[in-house]
Amino acid sequence: MHAIRSIISTGQGRLHLIQSAIAIQGQGVDVKVITGWVPGKLFSDKLINNMGRLIGRSNLAYGLRKRSPEGLSRNDIMTCSFSEFYIQFLFMLTGRKILSRDTSALMGWKAFGTESKKYIRNSEIFHVRSGGGRAGAIRKARAQGMKIVVDHSIAHPKEIKRQLGKLESESKNSKYINISDRFWNSVLEDCEEADMLLVNSDYVKDTFLEQGYPAEKISVIHLGIDESFYDLKKTYQSDKIKLLFTGNFGFRKGAHIIIQAIEILIQQNIQFTLDVIGNVSAEVQIPEWFRNHPGITLHGHMPQDQMKKFLATSDVYIFPTFVEGAAQSVKEAMAAGLPVITTVNSGAPVQHRQNGYLIKDDDAVDLASAIIVLSKDEELRSSMGKQAAATIRKSHTWSNYAKEVTELYKSMIGA
Repeated sequence: MHAIRSIISTGQGRLHLIQSAIAIQGQGVDVKVITGWVPGKLFSDKLINNMGRLIGRSNLAYGLRKRSPEGLSRNDIMTCSFSEFYIQFLFMLTGRKILSRDTSALMGWKAFGTESKKYIRNSEIFHVRSGGGRAGAIRKARAQGMKIVVDHSIAHPKEIKRQLGKLESESKNSKYINISDRFWNSVLEDCEEADMLLVNSDYVKDTFLEQGYPAEKISVIHLGIDESFYDLKKTYQSDKIKLLFTGNFGFRKGAHIIIQAIEILIQQNIQFTLDVIGNVSAEVQIPEWFRNHPGITLHGHMPQDQMKKFLATSDVYIFPTFVEGAAQSVKEAMAAGLPVITTVNSGAPVQHRQNGYLIKDDDAVDLASAIIVLSKDEELRSSMGKQAAATIRKSHTWSNYAKEVTELYKSMIGA
């Protein structure tokens, strides 16, 4: 019997689909990947990073190099370079207020769909990131008899709009998702045209069910976490609670909630440190007292290997997000053995006070209270952290992901 043939189209950006392709290939699936620009050997990291500065992207080389990892043959990677440069040019026009962000995104993603069509052939499965199937990409795949898997990794746009609506009082200048936006409508068009919508958490599935999407057309398959994150934490003893946040420090991730919660900790004389690893969003006003506090460090972007040291030495991971799909950063902290404090909207596999601590979103008091509870209870931190690590090892591996996606492919083509 021949190997199942799958084309995975990442759309603009990278997301998780490169690692998905490597994992699925390990199950014997013949995988080809359509992605954006993959720099050749003539492009040094220094040159790529200088290019990144033009578009406001720090350490661009680190992200682009991940598009051609060792586990994936360069012959299996097909590039859409023009559309990548095109969308970045459009976003530069957005920065100069010549085009709206919505128009730029819509035009750029349609360009990717158009450019990707030349690679859509000789396959049984077209596995495309939502938004990447426009401009006739899905239509061409279906005309060739392919089954369509649309990969959607965040909540339904109406849920995003509802959640981000809670932030309107924080910053009038923030850009919120509007369900009438043409780009998000194009994403939903891909989801509607799918033979199967592949999502990465029950939370995302629930947000689609609430909008009337048929349950039989949704498959939940959890993304894996790299084994290098497993059991990094060895001890749970601590005299001063060490807090950790990783990711883009912006409103959607709850940056302002963290700032307010820290102020409560200070008022109650709770001894703590806080490490923020990731870029600080320009939308967030960082108070001087927060920026200058001796226990708070804003590290900026950090390579994963360096970040793992903080996962090993911190006491509690905090992530009071408003809306996600299935936050990989939370799952990485869980894999490391850290007790996590987050919201249901993270999409992470957290059961309250068992393998983590769930708080209400948009509630700094709830976050501060959870931190105080865990700061005073070493046994609870230990049991939560160890159960969190066990949860990830059992059900959130790339091996499990690959097996389940392969079985989904087989069921769709009747293999």
